[in-house]
Amino acid sequence: MSSPPIPSDYRFPDPPTAVELRAFTHGLQPQRVPVMMEHFAEDWRRFGVDAWNEIPNHWRPESGDPVGWWTLPTYLGNQFIAPLLDAPSGTCILQPSVHWTVQCLLSSPELAARGSDVLVPETAFPSVLHSVKQWSHLRDLSPHVVPSTSEQRVDQTTLLDAIGPTTALVALSHVGFTTGARLSSSFVRTVADRVHAHDGLLLLDGYHAAATQPINVTELGCDLYVGGLLKEASGSSGNAFLYVRDGLTLTPRLTGWFGDAAPFEFRPAPEPHPDVRRRFLGGTTAVAPMYHAVEGVRLLLDLGLDTVRDHSLALTDRALDHADALDLPLRSPRPPAERSAMVLLEIPDAEQLVAYLKRHHVYTDSRRNDVLRLAPFLWNTPADIDRAFALIEKGLSTGAYKEVPVDSHGPVT
Repeated sequence: MSSPPIPSDYRFPDPPTAVELRAFTHGLQPQRVPVMMEHFAEDWRRFGVDAWNEIPNHWRPESGDPVGWWTLPTYLGNQFIAPLLDAPSGTCILQPSVHWTVQCLLSSPELAARGSDVLVPETAFPSVLHSVKQWSHLRDLSPHVVPSTSEQRVDQTTLLDAIGPTTALVALSHVGFTTGARLSSSFVRTVADRVHAHDGLLLLDGYHAAATQPINVTELGCDLYVGGLLKEASGSSGNAFLYVRDGLTLTPRLTGWFGDAAPFEFRPAPEPHPDVRRRFLGGTTAVAPMYHAVEGVRLLLDLGLDTVRDHSLALTDRALDHADALDLPLRSPRPPAERSAMVLLEIPDAEQLVAYLKRHHVYTDSRRNDVLRLAPFLWNTPADIDRAFALIEKGLSTGAYKEVPVDSHGPVT
């Protein structure tokens, strides 16, 4: 597969000597971000408190839509997150983090009323399981970890068999963070149908899937889809999102005054906002991150997610060819239908290889010291892949990477 050309004005600023392959951790800064942050500073200076009510529409200036800080979470949800997920307008909202969103969901009495069991595959991102375990001491919800296959994939048969009358929630990762394995739409839909037959809910964590491929949450049948713009969507931190299926009623107990029906009437008792997605807001929303939240999404939508996916597959195809030539075992799937934007190579002492590559300005990362992860994305070219694997070959063949100490300056790679 040849890599589709990405127009030069979609390039992301980056030092010319570096090859950045950590899209699954933090995307590069889109070129418009500094301008958007200047808009924030100017709006704050110019309007002060009144900016909560109305500011210039910097996101869709041609639309004439009124925008204020108060409505930004839902406005950006409608304009950018809904198209990213092919979701109906009125179902998406920006959130501070997926962790907060899951905590809000677990605090909803409607969830425990549906059953007592929360099914979480062993392959899911740990913080989801951590949240369930923490809430199990406060609410009648019991976490049930579904073991993975010998290939560290979701055991689909075991998961489906585990869904029953006591199932309140099934929480799945759309893409596994230590395998790069992508759940098929047909399997996700089967899970949705099975759990709905028992009046349970399906939560899909798309942090490693959204922004890398076309997604249709309605066709998937999920009740909630969460994710963040930090990674391939290049939205930086503080910008996660939530999709809530239209018609689903939830009243999180963790909601704050931004999720109240009449916050400025200052009533002594809370009243849930009529818009269910807004009930997932807490206290005063952090405004500054929302200014730069969707500039990466804008690029993705302008290019088209099919083009983004084709570009990703072409580069990961090239990476797989190199891995095969070096006889490196894969942790990630080979078939394109199962592949995400990540390629994971099984390498002993992988953290030292990460450090070795970093010294040569090729940036990857490791998980649990037994896999090397790389995720070529929009800002990468076939030459970047060639350069990375030339260094991998040199480091492995000479053993030079084992002489490099792991950087102890911080935990983030």
